[in-house]
Amino acid sequence: MREKIKKSVRRMREKMRKRRLVVALGLAIFASLVLTAVSLTIYKVGDYYRYDLSRPGYESERSNVVSTTTTITYDTSSAFSKEDIDSSISEFDGHTQNISKYNTFGDSSLSDEDLQLTTTTSQ
Repeated sequence: MREKIKKSVRRMREKMRKRRLVVALGLAIFASLVLTAVSLTIYKVGDYYRYDLSRPGYESERSNVVSTTTTITYDTSSAFSKEDIDSSISEFDGHTQNISKYNTFGDSSLSDEDLQLTTTTSQ
């Protein structure tokens, strides 16, 4: 009985040595399927799908999202003035205050205001 098991193990090893590329590809595909299944399970169980506006059926919500970012440009060809430095410092102070408002990552950090998401509603 042991002889048969040893013989079959030897045969399997020889076959695997001959087909290493096929075995490696099979293992890679299997690993990718397992990781995909785990990530989709986390996505669904963790309720992260609720924050995904790229899903079908959310066209109206996507159109209501308004970006609140403003781009400030600076003159890079002239010399610095006291007003330029003061405005830069006040802008950086504003960014510092915004950053210090955030606490640990939790539900309170996911509000629309903290994420700078606003929706327009028609009344």
